[in-house]
Amino acid sequence: MNSIARLIIRKLSLSISTIAITVGLLVLNPSTAQADTSVALDTANDLVKVATVYKTKPNKQTEVLSDVLKFEESTLPKTPGFVNSSILKGQDGTEVVALTQWQDLTGFEAYAEEHVKDAPQTDQPQTFIFEVQKTETRGLKPAIAESGNIMFSQFKMKDPEKQSELAGIIEQMMPTAFKTVPGLQWAAMSPSTDQSTIAMIAQWNSREDFESLGKNAGFDKETNYWQTYADNEHDLFDVVKIIR
Repeated sequence: MNSIARLIIRKLSLSISTIAITVGLLVLNPSTAQADTSVALDTANDLVKVATVYKTKPNKQTEVLSDVLKFEESTLPKTPGFVNSSILKGQDGTEVVALTQWQDLTGFEAYAEEHVKDAPQTDQPQTFIFEVQKTETRGLKPAIAESGNIMFSQFKMKDPEKQSELAGIIEQMMPTAFKTVPGLQWAAMSPSTDQSTIAMIAQWNSREDFESLGKNAGFDKETNYWQTYADNEHDLFDVVKIIR
């Protein structure tokens, strides 16, 4: 075998080895492979977290979703202080939700003031700032991934002054939910700073797992623990887009 042929074989062997090592690292560290399609939920509250909820009807959801995507993709990436946004589509067709994280409150407020007239025009979208107060997990760090089934639940307070009381009850109930349904992977209980709402964000393996929790005492329509404190709106969402 001449020297040129040996050189070609050595280069091919090196290339194959490099590919094998890269694939192996991605398998051993899946978070690296998924970095472009997920964002970590800031559970330390170093970032300002904002939820914007757009009410829709099933026959209008696609239109609203398209407007929200166009608006956020055209404005957010170039805005000072913006970190990331996760665009969620409710599986029942009644909501589109944008969960946005900012470096500071000043950046978000400046953005909101500048673009309030440009935002998608729907029936009174609700916007609130929230902080993560309690998390429960089976080992996964809370992160919103494009492949995930994400629950976004809103406990809308009947009496804002009782928000902290309900938050304490939710904390006590979270371990029970994890024991009851193995398909619940992580959950983050997140009161709004204006005391109007408590958001519960969670990842489920499937819709069947998500719906099964509501069949258990304490979580069903008749005996649920929150009914004297709040009206609860919840659904499972598909993560449509991660914007950075």
